[in-house]
Amino acid sequence: KLVDRMLKECERVTIVLGSIQEQGTARNPLNYTTRKKMIQNIYRSKPEYERLKIIGLFDINNPAEWGEYVLDFIKESFPDMPAPDVYYAGSSYDAHWFREYFKNIELEDRTDPNFPFVTGTMVRDMIKFGDTRWKNFIAPENHHIIEEYFNKKKGII
Repeated sequence: KLVDRMLKECERVTIVLGSIQEQGTARNPLNYTTRKKMIQNIYRSKPEYERLKIIGLFDINNPAEWGEYVLDFIKESFPDMPAPDVYYAGSSYDAHWFREYFKNIELEDRTDPNFPFVTGTMVRDMIKFGDTRWKNFIAPENHHIIEEYFNKKKGII
């Protein structure tokens, strides 16, 4: 939902996947390459895909400096790309790390009467406990990735 909105409203979209040093943990069971592939699977066949960039970033374990760290990384990695001018966030907690760096922060209201509020943790728990409702919250293009990964791990999330 958030990526769709960004692609509708922005000329270029950069998604930064954090914690790429983690995989196989409860919070980040999938590695960076798999997470990136899952986003690509959803958008690859859409015309907007050429405007989408997905990058990974290691954590610095210093939340107070996170916003500056992310923007410095983007600037150094893509010097020809203009600095981002809008930050899209799925929660006010995520947004607060970037308030001093962006004049424009777009907060996505994830409460939708037509779609239940579900967090990543809740979806991971559904997978862990064999609740097939997880398929309602993960794009069909990625069901096989989840099934292959978690069938190998058998409940280790």
